[in-house]
Amino acid sequence: MRNIILLILVTCFSLQSCQNGSEKKTTETKLITNSNKKDSLQVDTPIESKDTLKIKYSEHKNLLDILTKLPEHTMGSWKWSESERIQFVKFIQENDFTFSASPSFLKFSLIGANSIGIQVVDGYWTLAIYKIKPTNYIVVTDDMVGDGNDIHAFEYKDGKLIEMDYTHLFDDMFLSHLLIYNKEDCEDLLEDNLIGFEYDFTHTTNLTISNPHYLKENEHQNCLKGNTLNYKFNPLTKKFDLKAITWKKAEQ
Repeated sequence: MRNIILLILVTCFSLQSCQNGSEKKTTETKLITNSNKKDSLQVDTPIESKDTLKIKYSEHKNLLDILTKLPEHTMGSWKWSESERIQFVKFIQENDFTFSASPSFLKFSLIGANSIGIQVVDGYWTLAIYKIKPTNYIVVTDDMVGDGNDIHAFEYKDGKLIEMDYTHLFDDMFLSHLLIYNKEDCEDLLEDNLIGFEYDFTHTTNLTISNPHYLKENEHQNCLKGNTLNYKFNPLTKKFDLKAITWKKAEQ
């Protein structure tokens, strides 16, 4: 009888231990599960992707605001309406980033502190601004397509754009500065290769105009001083001053 009572006590103790162990494991499992849930909630879901471009609106406000005000004829080879540009800039203002591609263009990029570059189907489009004083800029757009450069210039003042002939940004000689002689064949050489000139607007004060693909030192040094004009913007005169004429080799 005594043995039976001991057996019953041992069995009850074992059952109690198992039950406590099960409850402990259940509690631990719940704690681990809750911990995992908490960790998963703390993981930030990235909003931006590899196809986005970070742009701080506050740092490029004037450039982006001018983009919304440009007339559509500055984008002759492609279409990007004023309303679409306003929405585009508003998104940047609210998020400090944008998507690098859209139905209107293939790729949007900041190519300098003062300039925007946009890859479009038929070519490349550039917007650059040169500071005269706060809220006052010279604005240049370049729509580069297969048949040359479609360049437009404006003065931006107090929120308004006033269009001008872009050649007024330079002195009367402009590209003729490249000529050594005013011989007819040299003038024809320059005129025949106007389509090959490239404009580099990526610097806040400097501008380079060059034609290294068609005008080469070893072939044209008898007519030309160089194939590259190096300018610097003068905010007092609102023009570009010629600083140097050099030879530049075409990039391979």
